[in-house]
Amino acid sequence: MVRYRYRTPALTGRWRDSRDAAALDAVKAKQALLDAAEPGGLRWLVPGEIEEVESGRALKERIQRH
Repeated sequence: MVRYRYRTPALTGRWRDSRDAAALDAVKAKQALLDAAEPGGLRWLVPGEIEEVESGRALKERIQRH
């Protein structure tokens, strides 16, 4: 399973199950605005990014499938 959260110099969101949920967290925290014209659909008001992490178990399963 891949998890997502936003991170800025001031704040870090909770891990979420989708990129969209993490993006909405960033918007609610007033760190970004939704903007379809921007990469990833966000215009960051401060330097920021959506981080992702894959659990070790999920990574092992993905590698074994290949």
